Amino acid sequence: MNKEENEFLFDDRQTKKIMRKARFWSTVKMIGITLVVTPIVLIALWYGLRALSLNSAQKVMDDIHLFNEISAPNVQISNQVYDDHLLGGKITTTTYKVLGDQHRPYIWQPIKSDYNLFGTLTRTAISSPIQIEGSESLAETSQFERFNDYTGDREMFFYHPRISYDHYQDNISELHQLEKNTLVEIAISFDDAYDFGEIKSKLPSEVQVDWWWVDAYTDDTLDFFKQGQNTISANDPYIYGFQSEQSKPKPRRSSIDEVATFIRNIELLRKSKNFEWETNQVYQALVGGNGTLEKSDVKISGAVVTGTPEQLQSLQGQTYIKGSIFGVISNQK
Repeated sequence: MNKEENEFLFDDRQTKKIMRKARFWSTVKMIGITLVVTPIVLIALWYGLRALSLNSAQKVMDDIHLFNEISAPNVQISNQVYDDHLLGGKITTTTYKVLGDQHRPYIWQPIKSDYNLFGTLTRTAISSPIQIEGSESLAETSQFERFNDYTGDREMFFYHPRISYDHYQDNISELHQLEKNTLVEIAISFDDAYDFGEIKSKLPSEVQVDWWWVDAYTDDTLDFFKQGQNTISANDPYIYGFQSEQSKPKPRRSSIDEVATFIRNIELLRKSKNFEWETNQVYQALVGGNGTLEKSDVKISGAVVTGTPEQLQSLQGQTYIKGSIFGVISNQK
């Protein structure tokens, strides 16, 4: 092997050594960059997902609150808490009822909901009332006594004015049997669907209305109810209405219109992916021939009233009341 061949082999070994060294330090450099950058990326991703989850929780809580405003007879929200994780979380909504003109709160059942990362409700726990069977006749199959499975209190129900029932309960006539210091909740069903102003003028001034039941049912839905003379339970998912200003400890400004607020809440929920189907059903049932939901389209079929037996006694004999059902009866005044 001549001198030139030796120099060539030496240069080749030297080149490979340099390349191996360069690759080693390049690998070390990449590992170092990865070790530095990866935690930063993971932290940024964690904060991003957490912010998205928190925003989703707030959005879902707002939707639950709005839906409660157009449903849930005499049920108000006291607090909402969430337990979030990176892919969603759980929301617990605590509720109460208002009893009487002193606005005594009566603790009601909580609502437990799950939501995903994108602010969509994935599950809401709906309790089933305890049902006590009485008469087996067809007319009363939907009028069994129902009790809340969380509090043990009576569950109210309503009679729809466009359904003819063979039997109507009249719990107003039983008010005299209650003690004077009792606070009672009653679901009253009217003989027709009235304009809001008209029915307000009919009710005695000493009676506190806490919730107004809106006639928000399509003809198809009512045809189904008529087949079994079905009543409308207060805990049904398809009962709609709005809270009365009388139920507020501090009434809002007089310029706030209850029916206009009800319509506004429906419009807001129609834009949300949560409760979109329910509010679209309400909208379609209420909207007039001009395709726009207006105050004149909202008719009142019943109400929830609360107070002492003496305060509610004035409802006795009112001809526009077809039926009345006790709800909560509390001796803690």
